[in-house]
Amino acid sequence: MAGKIAFRIALVVLSTAVLQRGLFSQLRIGGVTADVFLLLAVVGGLVAGPDRGAIMGFLSGLTLDLLLQSPLGLTALTYCVVGFVSGRYQLSVTRSSRARLMLSTGVGSAMGYGMLVVVGWVLGQHNMLTDRLPGVLLVVGTANALLAPLAVRVLRWAWAQPAPRSFGMSYGA
Repeated sequence: MAGKIAFRIALVVLSTAVLQRGLFSQLRIGGVTADVFLLLAVVGGLVAGPDRGAIMGFLSGLTLDLLLQSPLGLTALTYCVVGFVSGRYQLSVTRSSRARLMLSTGVGSAMGYGMLVVVGWVLGQHNMLTDRLPGVLLVVGTANALLAPLAVRVLRWAWAQPAPRSFGMSYGA
């Protein structure tokens, strides 16, 4: 069973890489693209808990690091923390709904990207902190919020978790 889950997770991460580079890099709003790797980290924590969220964040961040010209591990470290924090947040939520999922994903994505910028700045990537940052946070947060319900279904399949009877019942672990 663990091998099957590992294969599914790898398939999701590789498919996300193809979507990020092939589709979402072409769909720009104000010169900004969605960050579906960050979406995997946030929703991974919300769906599967802090440990699996951290794993999903690390894998998606490391894959993005390999695609970009940033220091190796910068995005992996940040997205790992984002996935863990998202999972911890979900543990404290008593009632879940589609609206809360989308809001949590949007806010978590904006905060996660902001954290990436701060960590990058501390590590010498001063070009990440620009005057366009508020617009980037808005676009990334909104795009990820809209894609969250689809990401939940994909990650439930990848982690072999049964879907709840109704979406409003619970999206967390």
